[in-house]
Amino acid sequence: MRVVAVLAVVVLAAGCSASEPPPEDPSVDFSADDRKVTAEPFLYCDVQVKDCKRDNTAQVKLEVAPGTPVLVSVPQEVAETPWSVVIQYRTAAGEQMPPETVATFPPNKSSTFEALPPGDGDQLQTVEVKQAGAKLVRDDKGEAAAVSRGVWSAQISPPAA
Repeated sequence: MRVVAVLAVVVLAAGCSASEPPPEDPSVDFSADDRKVTAEPFLYCDVQVKDCKRDNTAQVKLEVAPGTPVLVSVPQEVAETPWSVVIQYRTAAGEQMPPETVATFPPNKSSTFEALPPGDGDQLQTVEVKQAGAKLVRDDKGEAAAVSRGVWSAQISPPAA
């Protein structure tokens, strides 16, 4: 009887130690005209933003003419959380503009956004998606702001002449 009990414990322990592989990190699509690129996160953390991994090679590139919007599509696991879109662009006059948050979505409100350059002839340079984590910090105005748990980025350039 004792051998059977020990064998049962060993079998149960072996079954418990076999773990499923962790889920893949979500990816985000950036598209313009008839071109689409898929970005893996260059920063992705657990929801508490304590365990993070970074992949500096994950930024994708997309050629887009000045004045052309970029469509952002996020998967369900991002859309069901707060997320935002940040752009950086150069004006038609050549002025470099700082990064600007152009959209913020509450959970389950949207899975797509069309990032538009603000003015005629403005050239998007970067379009980023930021997924909020559960960790909060104080911004420069003293207000609570969520720390990004995931960041996906597309570097935008005009088509080669």
